[in-house]
Amino acid sequence: MTYVIEAPNKMYGGYTHGVRFENGVGETDDKTVRDVLVDDFGYEDVTPKAEKPKSKAEDKPAKDSAK
Repeated sequence: MTYVIEAPNKMYGGYTHGVRFENGVGETDDKTVRDVLVDDFGYEDVTPKAEKPKSKAEDKPAKDSAK
């Protein structure tokens, strides 16, 4: 999973804890790094929420009832 992290300074460009930030936004796949940035440095996790998975009923094709 890729975590999207936002720095307190929205203009920040540079590296913090190994994550490159541009315009205050950086990405990491490392949950430990994410936790350090959010819990210890005051950054915010702005990772988009994943779409809810479809239910099995939505995956099945509709039955043709007009026979």
